[in-house]
Amino acid sequence: MGKKILAVIAGLIIGGIVIMGIEAINMLRFPWPEGLSMDDKEGFVSYMQSLPVSALITVLIAHIVGAIVAGFTSTKIAAIHNINLGLVCGAILLIGAVVNLFMIPHPVWFMVVNVLTIVPAALLGTKLAIKK
Repeated sequence: MGKKILAVIAGLIIGGIVIMGIEAINMLRFPWPEGLSMDDKEGFVSYMQSLPVSALITVLIAHIVGAIVAGFTSTKIAAIHNINLGLVCGAILLIGAVVNLFMIPHPVWFMVVNVLTIVPAALLGTKLAIKK
């Protein structure tokens, strides 16, 4: 049981690093306006609404790839042949995504796609790990 817990933690950490790395690309492409902070709700909403669709798609790609990596990593580390760890990683990442969606305004299409893709992506990562 301890190995499975550590595998999930490792998967989430590595998946989170992947997500942050891909999202960092967006920060280079679309830097925050000078002086903007998360405390300035109106300014942040305005910034989010000014972003092109490609910026939001990059975030979706980050979440999907990060979930795949989390599912893959946790399954490989635990060396098991079922989807349980992928489900756990996907569920935890989904909770994080939902919290993010409540904190930061996003278009409805983004929220729907984000919520519907995270768990299947983590399961895909798990299946890829089992195949190898």
